[in-house]
Amino acid sequence: MREDTDVVILGAGIAGTILAAVLARGGVKVEVLDAGHHPRFAIGESTIPHTSTLFRLIAERYDVPEIKYLATFHGARANVSANHGIKRGFNFHWHEPGKRQDPELAHQLPIPSIMHTETHFLRADLDHWVMRVAEKYGAVVRQGVRVTGVDLGEDGVTVKTDGGSVRARYIVDASGFRSVLASTLDLRDKPCRFRHHSRSMFTHMEGVVPWERVAASNPGPVRGSQSTLHHIFDGGWIWVIPFNNHPRAGSNFVSVGMTVDPRKHPRRDVPAGQEFAEFIEQYPDIRDQFSAARPVRDWVATDRLQYSSSRTTGHRWALAMHAAGFLDPLFSRGLSFTMDWINAFAWRLLDALKEDDFSVERFEPVERLTRELLDYNDGLVANAFTSFGSFELWDAWVRIWALGEQLALFECNRSYALFRATRDPAVLQRLEDVAPHGSLPDIPEVRRFFAWAYARAGAVGDGSASPQVVAAELLKGMAESNFSPPEFGIVDPANRFFTATPGRIPRVLRWAAREAPEEIGRNLTQAIKLFAAIRLHPAEFSVAEEVKQVLARVPGLGRVVR
Repeated sequence: MREDTDVVILGAGIAGTILAAVLARGGVKVEVLDAGHHPRFAIGESTIPHTSTLFRLIAERYDVPEIKYLATFHGARANVSANHGIKRGFNFHWHEPGKRQDPELAHQLPIPSIMHTETHFLRADLDHWVMRVAEKYGAVVRQGVRVTGVDLGEDGVTVKTDGGSVRARYIVDASGFRSVLASTLDLRDKPCRFRHHSRSMFTHMEGVVPWERVAASNPGPVRGSQSTLHHIFDGGWIWVIPFNNHPRAGSNFVSVGMTVDPRKHPRRDVPAGQEFAEFIEQYPDIRDQFSAARPVRDWVATDRLQYSSSRTTGHRWALAMHAAGFLDPLFSRGLSFTMDWINAFAWRLLDALKEDDFSVERFEPVERLTRELLDYNDGLVANAFTSFGSFELWDAWVRIWALGEQLALFECNRSYALFRATRDPAVLQRLEDVAPHGSLPDIPEVRRFFAWAYARAGAVGDGSASPQVVAAELLKGMAESNFSPPEFGIVDPANRFFTATPGRIPRVLRWAAREAPEEIGRNLTQAIKLFAAIRLHPAEFSVAEEVKQVLARVPGLGRVVR
């Protein structure tokens, strides 16, 4: 049999098509097969600063400049679709049944616009656009093609479809939960190895009331409607991700979903939309936010969301991140993990194709990265669900999360800054090494602290410690640590809004130079210098789009701009 292509990718979602664009840009013959058609509904819509830095890094490392448009809301709105929403932060509101939400039981992590303006992606538009980018660079995308089998041979791969077969040198399965390779090779762990346990229901809606019009007050600098909004309650959470939250919005849709622990909230034998509506009757403010809402597509309901795999790479094959496993959309890590995986996997596959060497050992670092990223997220999310039952513990755990995000962003930006300065891919090895640990820097006291924090929260989950005792221990441990800038307020128990305003940056830099551990201070300083260097660069930020966004709010003139 002849080889029709170098690489076959199963699945034309964002993981498969960004990888296809990268490989095709590198001169590889790529064919993407998908049983569905674009545009189509998909979940995984919210970015975090770590994701955006990886978009920039992948765009430059693999010379696919279009990917950089995804790194800011303004770039995505100008170049991809007007239907995306703006994200200025994370809002978390803790609820008790039968009570109005207490504004004192809330947290906020604003995203300073001088650093990033994140995006709520309408995935139907995003995924379709990325597929077109892959085609622009030469990838062949075949939609409406159902894969019926895969034969893995020593010298090649044969993919059988309902329209014939394709012969390739390598196969990547990016088709998610229903992975053909996972089924063919019997890779799914039975039972799933993850501690976390949740089920979900979700849709897109119109008529969702902005949170600031519902709540008694909206503390903090970022309005609920311009954030990824999390309603937290014992045993689960509800997400509200608006695409209609700015003056130039092209969509009226809002992504809505609820994820719960079925051991506390068993699935009921009613339609998902009915279950959601009846469930939120317990929480007056959530009920009021959805009082006029209506779905614009059918609700999707799942059984247990979590799945894991015994292996994710082998001779001539690999599972992309969401084909390998999945935890929960809490904390918006899905796109970030996918970009971590592409960054680490693509260059290895490009080298393997050049050298015609597809040994398992070559891809062992990707195997480790995939497994440990998922395992790290399992601890993060499982402990978060444990904490939902006690505001004291949740107050501590959301700070642990925010501190980890902060340190991971410093680490990622440092690697990106070094790569921009040197164009040497070797400087990115450090980023691959820390990624499996949630991108926490490889500093002994940092790793020890987070390992201890995860173990203490886990003790609440297994019933061997009380939430109040562990919450006090975590807050004390953070207060005594020396690797979070005091100006950001994460380790201050009296502060619930973790804000990094431009006015605080000089004091943060002073802390980095005088008080921070040497490596933490260096990471932070390089990260801030990076943003100062790129903030007005036209390839990094669309200043014209930012100005239009401001003018769109001006009476009279705004109508013209909109």
